[in-house]
Amino acid sequence: MMDSKRFLTPIIIVLLISSPISFVQADDDHIEAKRLRDAGEILSLEEILKHARQSHPGKVLEVEIEDEGSRMIYEVEILGDDNIVREIIIDARSGELISVTKDN
Repeated sequence: MMDSKRFLTPIIIVLLISSPISFVQADDDHIEAKRLRDAGEILSLEEILKHARQSHPGKVLEVEIEDEGSRMIYEVEILGDDNIVREIIIDARSGELISVTKDN
């Protein structure tokens, strides 16, 4: 019993320490996205959602912005009026629709 406590204590400490790190990274992503938008390098989320909803009306479930190396993209998940979840990939700079896939 004593050995398991010695083993679990470092794991719990690591989990407690590492949790705030993920929140900091999320905050940094938001700051970077705002900086890029303010610099005119990407479109605002409002504009991106307008583009996404024009082709696929429904409820927005999740939005992520990602650096794909050669360009920034928005990944927008929408629950359509047909009850199908679709992932819509949009170029963050131009608003161009890149792809649409059904999510499982």
